[in-house]
Amino acid sequence: MKRVAKVIGFVVAAIALVWAMRDRFISVATSREPEPPAFKAEPPPPRAVTVDSLDGIGPVFAERLTTAGLGTVDALAKASPDRVTEAAGVSAARARTWIDLANDSASTPN
Repeated sequence: MKRVAKVIGFVVAAIALVWAMRDRFISVATSREPEPPAFKAEPPPPRAVTVDSLDGIGPVFAERLTTAGLGTVDALAKASPDRVTEAAGVSAARARTWIDLANDSASTPN
């Protein structure tokens, strides 16, 4: 009976030791695992800024300019005043104003 009590005591002591050291055993096991690979996600392409974001160009003029292929700020900045005048049906002075606004907006980083 004494021998059984000693064996049970030894087993209980071993279990208590393992239980007390469990965090150390777990951290050693996980630290040896390789790091997962880091994937590089490509940034999304920059969105084109539409002309309706400029002051003085509402939805009607924006639609006219888009139909003529001048729907983005960059395209409007590169266009001639005559082309903008013809596309939107506005005066040359207003077309030059829009082109200047587009150039200012295109050169300013977002």
